[in-house]
Amino acid sequence: MMTETLTREGMKYIVARLLDNANDAAEEYGRDKDNKFQAGRRSAYYEMLDILRTELDVRDEDLKEFGLDIDLEGNFA
Repeated sequence: MMTETLTREGMKYIVARLLDNANDAAEEYGRDKDNKFQAGRRSAYYEMLDILRTELDVRDEDLKEFGLDIDLEGNFA
């Protein structure tokens, strides 16, 4: 079994992918607000990004560096 340490750049990449997917989910929800799956998908991305933002914040990380200096509630909640 290969063991790797998650690098800062690796973490930024993961967050960027989540943000891209979250934006797609928000756009799809915007096109069909009655679709419960799309609403749940958008909410799930909000929850993941909120957890990441909180964990980075309590570790005094620069949220802007990770692309999480945005209004999550306005975009995804």
